[in-house]
Amino acid sequence: MSGVTVAVSIDTEEDDWGSYAFEGERTNNIAHLPELQDLFDRWGARPTYLVNRAPLMSAESTAVLGALSQRDDVEIGAHCHPWNTPPFTGEGSERSMMCSLTHDENRAKLAEVVGRLRSELGVTPRTFRAGRWGLGPTVGTALLAEGFEIDCSVSPFVDWSDIGGPDFTRAPHLPYRFRPDRPLLPDPGGELIQIPTTVGFMGGAHSLAARARVFLRRSALRPLRVIGLLDRMGLLARRWLSPETSSGATMVRLVDSMVVSGAPFVQVTFHSCTLLPGATPFVRDAEDRRRFLKALDTVLAHCHRSGHGFATLGECPSLLGGGLDVRSSARGDAAD
Repeated sequence: MSGVTVAVSIDTEEDDWGSYAFEGERTNNIAHLPELQDLFDRWGARPTYLVNRAPLMSAESTAVLGALSQRDDVEIGAHCHPWNTPPFTGEGSERSMMCSLTHDENRAKLAEVVGRLRSELGVTPRTFRAGRWGLGPTVGTALLAEGFEIDCSVSPFVDWSDIGGPDFTRAPHLPYRFRPDRPLLPDPGGELIQIPTTVGFMGGAHSLAARARVFLRRSALRPLRVIGLLDRMGLLARRWLSPETSSGATMVRLVDSMVVSGAPFVQVTFHSCTLLPGATPFVRDAEDRRRFLKALDTVLAHCHRSGHGFATLGECPSLLGGGLDVRSSARGDAAD
């Protein structure tokens, strides 16, 4: 297997998973980032911390992030939870996905996060992820207006429409250029770059497996729970490259599956608050935390030993080069 580019992105945010409070957030998890960085250093990983407003409101958290921002092998990007990022425009809108807000509302919230990153860390971010994966045209146009170059909000083969979000079931699963008003359609002349997180199928043929899942979900077979059965059999096993939901062994298999299918890139994704036991459903106690960190260590070690190269999200476009303009990546059909 030839080497691929490996990115690691961390949604760096408040502790309060599942809370939509507009103020009073706790950010105790940020104190654990130096320990996480030590793990990255062990394997030469070059993480991208996607920071939202909440940690930048705490002197203690800002000090931790400030030290990380001084490193040459770390990128600080931006993240936004619309419910706790001013300006607030009325009850309800702050509790929704960014894709449900207007261009002006999104641009104002982005300006707030960017302003905080500049004032507290001296960083002007070029990379962004929407909270809850809430990408849409009004997010894309606001990103371009605020000077961003890269978005990483696409979670391929996943449908968030049941909770008011985007449907990514037929989104490309490889990096691509796009126009801000058409964020799921690859366009070689697009002003922005999409770097999706890695979600894929253990058996490869990723887009074919995704189409099969969509067909079964919409067919008369859905009440029979065929998808769950096929998943357990490994035939339509969709997994995230994330230590929050996948074991180390599963992530190793997923990386190898992506490489065999021809993908030039994979991205490991998780939330900073998962480092704090009890803050998320993924890590409930100290033992869960140990397993979480072991899974992350396992996949990073595998990537290192396989000769894959680590990069921040901001470094990926130059490394991927012309791969960003592969037209066959449209609608998830690339590399199958």
